[in-house]
Amino acid sequence: MRPIEVLYRLQQAETRLAEIQRTLDNLDTGKGLEREIHDLTERINQGQQQIRKWRQDLLDRELEDNDVVAKIRQFEEILASGRLRNPRDVEHTQRELDELRRRKDRLEDHMLELMVKVEDAEKLQRELKKTLRQKQEQLEETRQQAAWQLERLEKERTVLSQERERFRGMLDESLLSRYERMKTRLGGVAVVKMDGNLCAGCRITVTAEVLRAMRDPDALPTCENCGRFLFGD
Repeated sequence: MRPIEVLYRLQQAETRLAEIQRTLDNLDTGKGLEREIHDLTERINQGQQQIRKWRQDLLDRELEDNDVVAKIRQFEEILASGRLRNPRDVEHTQRELDELRRRKDRLEDHMLELMVKVEDAEKLQRELKKTLRQKQEQLEETRQQAAWQLERLEKERTVLSQERERFRGMLDESLLSRYERMKTRLGGVAVVKMDGNLCAGCRITVTAEVLRAMRDPDALPTCENCGRFLFGD
């Protein structure tokens, strides 16, 4: 294999290795979904706690309402029995009865508000749990995809790393040092393949002298414009 071809194959391997590393660095393993699931779970738990609180409050108001209803019946029976002879006692009992009825109305309004709150909250809980199940399914699929991609990329990286070391072993140290300096200076690409008569790096037409040099198997032709090594089939 000609030195220029070795350089080109080395460049290809290292470029692909860099691409693989970028892909691995940005691989979606589901961290975002995990955060969403955590937040949803927290909302569901908080919602359940609030529903339990409202249900307990509703139960307390129902018990209180039952007590008020019993007292209303008691006062109504007293008034209807005619046992009260003193008009002031009748008036006092009537005021007590009216206050109990107003209290009953307030309790019923409160219970109705609680029932509406519980109903709305339970509807929201069903929606959140449905969303949670969907997110959990997405997370499982994302993890499976990430694991498959990770395995595939790691295998490819192992093969490419071996190729890279093999190609580097075929080049002398001075050429490798020159190659590394050019990579640093030229944005990571020191060797490009010719595109017809054009340098694929800067898209400038190469000179006839460079084209002749490319026929020499031991030559290391470079673009006179950008300085990159030029490889041609």
